[in-house]
Amino acid sequence: MFIQGRRIHLFETAAALSEPDHSEVLAEIRRIEIEGASAAAAMEGAKDLIAWLAETRKPWAVISRNCRDAIFLSAERCDITLPPITLSREDPYTKPNPRALSLAAEKLGVSLADCIMVGDFIYDLQAAQNAGIPSVLVRKKMGTEWENLADYAYATIVEFVDDLRRVTDAI
Repeated sequence: MFIQGRRIHLFETAAALSEPDHSEVLAEIRRIEIEGASAAAAMEGAKDLIAWLAETRKPWAVISRNCRDAIFLSAERCDITLPPITLSREDPYTKPNPRALSLAAEKLGVSLADCIMVGDFIYDLQAAQNAGIPSVLVRKKMGTEWENLADYAYATIVEFVDDLRRVTDAI
């Protein structure tokens, strides 16, 4: 979120508040997340990416700064089955903390060095950078001030999946 041209990190800022402000801010963030999840629609190509992961037997996880209820409500609204490893802000670590990624890798039973982070926001890219793994930015609106943090960038998930299929077919 931006206030007066400065990026405000909502959860980090809320953590510095005393009660009852802290709880009120977190409750409002949760309310907004649930409201957004109630209107969620799958991004074009999302189901194709999940299908590719299944076809190639790639383990994957969801790591989100959203509350768990919003994650599951969004998935239900989008008719997407979440993977067994789905981490939310209720878990011990959140992005951009690299421990969120290492926790997911550990739960998947894979080395963090064998992982990539695919996301659409700065915290995804920062988490990957902090963990020392490659990042893929998939975003409709390219040209953000933090796009340069991504190792790879695609305007759409469809473009990303097309590249994954080309690489897989070439092997």
